[in-house]
Amino acid sequence: QRAGMDTHEEKPLSWLQQWDQRATDSRLGQYYEIRKRNSTMIQELRAGLVCFLSVCYIIPVNSGILSDTGGSCDPATECLPSNFAAVGSDCKFFDPSFQLCVAAFKNDLIASTCIAAMISTFIMSVFARMPLAVAPAMGVNAYFTYNVVGYLSTKRVTYKQALAAVFVEGFIFLFITVTGVRGKIVELIPKSIMYSTAAGIGCFLAFIGLQHGEGIGLVTFDPATLVTLGGCPANERVNMYSLGPLDLDGVCTGPNAPNLGAASPSYQCLGGQMTSPTTWLGICTGVIMVALMMKDVRGSILYGILFCTFISWIPNHDATYFHARSSYAGGEDRYHYWRKGATLPSVAKTGGQLDFGALHTSDVWIALITFLYLDFLDATSTMFAMARLVSEQVPGFVNEKGQWPRQMQTMLTDGIAIVIGSLLGTSPLTVFAESAVGIREGGRTGVSSFVVACGFGISMFLSPIFASIPPYATGPAIILVGSLMMEHSRYVAWEDMRQAAPAFLTILLMPLTYSVAYGVICGLSFVIILWVVDCIWETILVVSGAYHGEKTLHHVWLDTMSHYYVAFGHEQTLVNELPGYLPDCGMDSSRSGSGAGGEHSGSKPKALAESSSESSQRDVSPVV
Repeated sequence: QRAGMDTHEEKPLSWLQQWDQRATDSRLGQYYEIRKRNSTMIQELRAGLVCFLSVCYIIPVNSGILSDTGGSCDPATECLPSNFAAVGSDCKFFDPSFQLCVAAFKNDLIASTCIAAMISTFIMSVFARMPLAVAPAMGVNAYFTYNVVGYLSTKRVTYKQALAAVFVEGFIFLFITVTGVRGKIVELIPKSIMYSTAAGIGCFLAFIGLQHGEGIGLVTFDPATLVTLGGCPANERVNMYSLGPLDLDGVCTGPNAPNLGAASPSYQCLGGQMTSPTTWLGICTGVIMVALMMKDVRGSILYGILFCTFISWIPNHDATYFHARSSYAGGEDRYHYWRKGATLPSVAKTGGQLDFGALHTSDVWIALITFLYLDFLDATSTMFAMARLVSEQVPGFVNEKGQWPRQMQTMLTDGIAIVIGSLLGTSPLTVFAESAVGIREGGRTGVSSFVVACGFGISMFLSPIFASIPPYATGPAIILVGSLMMEHSRYVAWEDMRQAAPAFLTILLMPLTYSVAYGVICGLSFVIILWVVDCIWETILVVSGAYHGEKTLHHVWLDTMSHYYVAFGHEQTLVNELPGYLPDCGMDSSRSGSGAGGEHSGSKPKALAESSSESSQRDVSPVV
């Protein structure tokens, strides 16, 4: 209280605060457990809006990527008869009629993306009550397009056949979730890998936000070092193309000149680094977000996004997102599309396009299995990371086994979303890592994901508006959230090499491989390698008599497999048969020193630790 003011006088609540309290305590608020999760209705609504603005970039990006497949457009029917008679299906590379079909297909993909994301996120809100956004997965959509189907269907799997593979994959996802296999795997994965996954997702998000396609363009392509400092103006950029093992003379000559394919959004700067107005506008936006967050201003991320968006919509300056002066291609078309304001959604060229006729071929099953393990690791790891973010504000939300309320429903939603997406003509959907933006803004319940679902629903009709939010407006938000997620790395016992090395590889490879799944695969593989080495090492010491009979092969087995004994509910066996084992009593299991993968849920057996100086040196005490 300020000096001279009556400290006993309570300031009356405004009408908005009164409504907030009534809404928080209403039946809807009780259903979503808003008060129980230390939140309010207004806080959830604001978080949902911020989350949607952070993920809505997927609307134009996903449609842009998937449209490169050519979709359901058939050269035999869409190309001009004369061109098809001359070169056959190769007419798709240059025929104007075929290109019009692809453009219509791209517009339908915008509606499909919005509808699939809306339905899936709505299910997440009502069924799982988690503040998570569900949308087509970045990275997986690129794999779907360029590795499975190919540019304009140049691979051996067609767009329709790939959708059928995604459809089957979704039901496999549902099966392993209902049977409990997926939840049990979450318990079996070492906690150090889970925590490093959260930090790795933060690095991945920051890397996305630093690039040109979905961010501020500060990092760009270099032919010698792969990445380098960017931020150059449009006239200093050289786009990158990828060429396969084909006749190079035929790429740029003859009727098939478009065989060169589409230009990558990545580019090389010939000069003028750090002179791009859009990059500096993105940097200023990030500074505003950090400054407002530093001063505890609610909605700081939202204010930053709106600030940058409104400036980018002003024409006739170098940081505009419209007209010919835009440094992003298509500025003139984007402006005319934005002026429409509203459109009627259509899925005529994307909905119900599944072709199950090729499910007997090896190419389709390779694609299906790849989709499955990528989605499984990506979605499961992201879910755990997001649940941990909620747990930071809601104590006890995630228990010692890594479980959270309605975990089964959360995972089922993911499988249902994949099936819905395939029926609407899009690549697999997953929980978006950008959900962390909304959680950081205060989202803790399904109310915020309900707002995201409403945002995607409105976007079906207002897609020209939301598709015009520039990437350098949302990029700073993604970078900021990525930096905040790095705090999860503090739960890894970095002084224990058995945790440090796998955790570091997990964090490092997520941004460098542009995949959460590949980072987790590498981390788990290194955990297994170190576990095998540790088992062999300890077995040799026991057999050679280095422990003088104080440690037996049975003790080695229990010690190295302790993590799995705990996960499968047999911790009492460790208490009874492993000397010195103490069960975990509310301590952070990620700080334990042994077990498979370098950790288990209990404390390191004292008697066994003292019997080997080497073992005691690598031991780490649990931390509350």
